[in-house]
Amino acid sequence: MTESTSAKPVGAGGVRRFAGLIHETPYLLLILLTLIGIGWTSVSTTPTTTYWIVLTPVAALICIAAGWRHCASNAERLRMAASQALHWAAFLLAMILVTVSDVHGLLNFDATALMLLMLLALGVFTAGLSLWSWKLCVTGVFLGLAAPLLAWVERAALLLMLIGAALIAFFVLRWRFRERGRSATAAAGD
Repeated sequence: MTESTSAKPVGAGGVRRFAGLIHETPYLLLILLTLIGIGWTSVSTTPTTTYWIVLTPVAALICIAAGWRHCASNAERLRMAASQALHWAAFLLAMILVTVSDVHGLLNFDATALMLLMLLALGVFTAGLSLWSWKLCVTGVFLGLAAPLLAWVERAALLLMLIGAALIAFFVLRWRFRERGRSATAAAGD
């Protein structure tokens, strides 16, 4: 095998590996943003409800990006994007109603933030179900488990950061092993 032919698959493999990482980025970004919010909620003395409300449209965009590549036509993409926009508008409205309805201060800031995190988790999980995306479902389950853990353990931020890091490592390792398998298959085919 000459040097020029051996360099060609390496370049193509690098592009494929990068493309594979791009496919995992939305889920990793959502987990990372959630970990930031969990850390902030657990150590902050100021209300973090705004963070969770701002994160909701970001989650909507991530879900639309995750579902985009599974649609075959522009009409399907438009229908999926409209469905997700309405789905997330409903969750955003529910979050705003939670913060507005607590005018009398029956809930403290931590309880309100945890409730918003649970709504976000439910939104991600149900978006994953409607998009048939197991990765979004896993992300939603992680968010859903993060809320009670945060409420149960006084300093759960470190534990949740470790679990989130493990989840991120899972996605990265899964991507790397899949790319190695593809590279080995391509090399065997040459």
